[in-house]
Amino acid sequence: MTLKNYIADQNSFQLAGPPTWWLRQLWDFDPSLVVIPSRQGFYYRLAQRRPLKLPERLINDILFKESDTRMLASHSLIPVTTILATANWNNPLMFVELANRAPHRQGGAAKVTAALEAYERSEEERKAAGMDEYQTRLGKDAWKLYRKKIGLGRSWFSPGVLPKYS
Repeated sequence: MTLKNYIADQNSFQLAGPPTWWLRQLWDFDPSLVVIPSRQGFYYRLAQRRPLKLPERLINDILFKESDTRMLASHSLIPVTTILATANWNNPLMFVELANRAPHRQGGAAKVTAALEAYERSEEERKAAGMDEYQTRLGKDAWKLYRKKIGLGRSWFSPGVLPKYS
């Protein structure tokens, strides 16, 4: 049985390719996923089969001639992630990470988009609160320093510090 989720392509770096048992697991996980050796470096590209609706002249003009994006487009693939050539194929976390990256496994694109936007909004609010707290402290310090410089602050006089004269 030939697995259709590995494309050898040019394999410029002579990568051995993922083991057959791993490719079967990948097929069982999602038959639309494909592994292909990169033309740019010593790693693999994991991509998904998707029909591209771009004319070929546009692909040739926009995408770099040596880039993996053009290679993937020529096979009607869209990039998902990069897998290092030295990857531990036995690592079960690879499929957990792939599941985390698949919007259809997380309730659809709308749900994922809403979750990401909520996270980004909470991060912006957290950063804004931190900046507000920092600027408040800075403003208070500046006000105290200003009052000290013009002689209105209490920092120049402290009862009990002056020496007692008899």
